[in-house]
Formats: sequence, C-alpha cells, structure tokens
Amino acid sequence: MPDITIRLSFIKLSVADLEEAFAFWRDAFGFVKTNSYDEPDFLEYILGIPGQEGGLSLMLLQYKDGRDTTVGGGHGPIGFSTNDIVTTLENALAAGGTKTMDITEVVPGVRVCLLESPQGHEIELVQAGG
Repeated sequence: MPDITIRLSFIKLSVADLEEAFAFWRDAFGFVKTNSYDEPDFLEYILGIPGQEGGLSLMLLQYKDGRDTTVGGGHGPIGFSTNDIVTTLENALAAGGTKTMDITEVVPGVRVCLLESPQGHEIELVQAGG
C-alpha cells in the first residue's frame, strides 16, 4: 500500500444566505474569511479562526439556483472547545444563535451546551476544567 497522508481539513455547510451565515460565524466565534469563490453555480467562503492557521476550515456554500438547504438530522453538531463556555454561549446567542440545551456538567469538570446557528446547524460547546 502506498504511503498516504490524510488530514481532516474542512467542514462545509450549505446555507441559503451566505452573508447572513458569515455574519453569525464571525460574530459568534471570531471566524474571518480567508478565501472565497464565485463560480457560475455557487458562492463559497472559506473561514478560519485567527491564530489557528493551517487548522480545520469552515466553509460556507450558497448555491445560486436557490436549492433547499434545510438542515437534516443525519449528522451531529459542530464542536468547539472553549475556556469560557458562558461567554462563548452569550456571544453566539447575541449573534443570533438559539440555545437548545443549557450548560450542563456531564462529568466532573466537563461542561457542555448545545445551540443552533440561525441557519439551523447544531453547535456543541465544551469546556473541560476551569
């Protein structure tokens, strides 16, 4: 078998309104646009978190034909680790997110909560320690 290197590099979310979705991810979590594509069939933004260059990217995709981008139940949440779950949740709610589960201690020292983006994508916040 040949020597193959594989690295998880991005998560792509389909959205109906690219600018609205970008505003949420920027305001809630500090994402910045690192690149974009305007192709005949779609618009796409590549987002990253400053200081985490070379890490996982979040890509937002808007098809130009107006196809359905309703979020289904066939996947789990996008997960974020944070050192301050309360402030991170408050920022996401202020940016338009909707809390779906209160901050809960699942095991000693590990707190989690769930929310949805304005586009319906599920997000899980995790704080371990502190």
